[in-house]
Order: sequence, then structure tokens, then C-alpha cells
Amino acid sequence: MLLALTTLLLGTTLLSTSSLTEAHSWVDCVKTLPSGKCAGYPTNYPTRANGDINTIYTYLISGRNNAAPLCKPGTQDTFLLNKDKANHLPPNLPFANAYPGETLTMNWEANGHLVPTKGTKVTIFWTGKSNKVLKTRKDIASGRKGLGKALAVFDFANPGNCKDPNNANTECTGKFTIPKDTAPGRYQFVWWWPFDKNPVGEEYTTCFEINVVAKPKPKPKA
Repeated sequence: MLLALTTLLLGTTLLSTSSLTEAHSWVDCVKTLPSGKCAGYPTNYPTRANGDINTIYTYLISGRNNAAPLCKPGTQDTFLLNKDKANHLPPNLPFANAYPGETLTMNWEANGHLVPTKGTKVTIFWTGKSNKVLKTRKDIASGRKGLGKALAVFDFANPGNCKDPNNANTECTGKFTIPKDTAPGRYQFVWWWPFDKNPVGEEYTTCFEINVVAKPKPKPKA
């Protein structure tokens, strides 16, 4: 009887843990145009045409480990490895260009986590300095004077920011604005989603770059 009860409890615990760790998501587009076309992608984005994108691109930080890399090693940390290269993505998957004061709309899929009311939040972090990067979770940890500055906070997935409430994998969006006083240059950003339904801590990140350029001057009237 005791063995059976122990087995049942263990099975329940494993099932509960499994359900808590099924969360996963990543950014598909950093700059979505009104037409729906993507004009800027996250670092080393493999596209959803790649059947292994979940394995390749999902990056989980568990246990709220402040020593953990903030960007997925070998996949999204290329900013650190290629500081002298302005762009290291394929020509058809460029980084976004944006000007100071511009608001960008980014998108990702809900992946089964669409909720009808208040849910989890996404924060966009950056350093605010060209070629300065966030390396570990410590740089954005709450209560620490790290390098990370929160640029925007928005819902991960609810009917207000997702296209189809009846689709568990619907596309969701969030907006953030490049501060007006940002100097032209190459900037690193981090999309941080603390799912945290798992008591030990469950967080997902996507890292991306934006080339901030001078705002185009309006054409003189003829």
C-alpha cells in the first residue's frame, strides 16, 4: 500500500513538473510593418520553416540563476563574438534598422499560453549604449544595479495583444520605442519572459540587435 502511494505521488509530481516546464517561446520578428512583412529579425533566427526551431531557438533560464548567460550560447550571443561586424545574418533575415523615437512592433506565438485576463509579462531590456551588451541574468536581476534598463513591459499573451483568442498558438505582439536621444549605432536588446509557473523559476529570452540610424529628413515640397 505504501509503495503504491509513493508511486502515485511520484507520478503526480513528475506530471506536475512536466506541465510546468512545457512553456516555451521566442521572438519571430523584431520589426513588423503594417503590411505584416518583417523588416528585422532576432539574432540567428532559423525561421519557422525549420522543423527544429523549438530545439534550436528556445532558451530557458531555470532556477533564477544570475550567473546564467542571458542570450543562448552559440546561437544568440553572436553580438559578443562579432563586435566588428555590422550584420551577421543572411541578407533575407536582416537586423532591424530604426531611428530615434521610432516605435517598433514585434511578434511571437502564444504557444498555448493565451489567457483571458491578466497573465505573464514580457520586458525588453537594453543597456542604452552602443556596442554595450548584457551578458548574464545578473545584469537584469531585480534589486541589483545592473547594466540592464527596462525599455518596455507588456503582456505575453491575452486577447488584447493576440490575433485569435480561439487559437492557442496565435500570433501576439508588443511595442517598444527607441528613445529620442539615442545616438546612432549598434544596440543589443533582450526580450525576457519570466513564465515562472514553476516555483524554481522558469524564464525565456530572445536576444536581438537593432541598428539605430538617423531619422530621414522629410523631402522638401516641390
